[in-house]
Amino acid sequence: MKSIRMLLLLLLALVAGAAHAQSRYGYLHKTVEEILEIQRKAMKPSPADVAAVASRACNTLIILLDKDPNFKKDIEALASASHKNLAFHRQLANDLVFFMDSFAPQEQEYLLKSGASPGASADILIAAALSRDALREPLSAQRLLANIEKLRVETCKGAKILADANDAEEAQQSRRTQIRKWALGLGGLSLIAADAVFAVPSGGVATASFTLGGAGVGAAVAP
Repeated sequence: MKSIRMLLLLLLALVAGAAHAQSRYGYLHKTVEEILEIQRKAMKPSPADVAAVASRACNTLIILLDKDPNFKKDIEALASASHKNLAFHRQLANDLVFFMDSFAPQEQEYLLKSGASPGASADILIAAALSRDALREPLSAQRLLANIEKLRVETCKGAKILADANDAEEAQQSRRTQIRKWALGLGGLSLIAADAVFAVPSGGVATASFTLGGAGVGAAVAP
């Protein structure tokens, strides 16, 4: 517990209020920011909260998978470069201090440049740090794209399914869990998108973000 508190403090210390530019994936970062805002404010999320998150996530994932000419190319480029950085990635997985020194500051910069808000970037980096074990094995573009498609299907169906739930405590907990999972998945895609635009695509940090972001998407669609 103490190490987790330290991690939170260190990551939050990286957050800066500097102005940031919009990237070609600005629409994705905006969606993540809106979902995280609902997650923070809705301690007892209503069916309307879930519908808002699901609708926004669904539309964004449709754009990413079906309409954005860059996304699949960026995914394939990052995946193909990942294997040559395995030693660096495993060092990030093994050593939290090395992760904080070698990954987090650069990733924070890329997220802010890409249009992610400081608060959203901190949340995304915390999720990435807690998923570091995923860096031990490379992630394929095919597996990631399949998981993104699962997430798209889930979010596009999710509004109606969860809107039919009642307001009992069990239903509220289910809605909280679902919003958290969708935020994790979309946040993982923000991590990937930021590096696809602002990092060297074959670099260790960029390919680490690909694997960590993919782990977030995988966790979001896990049973």
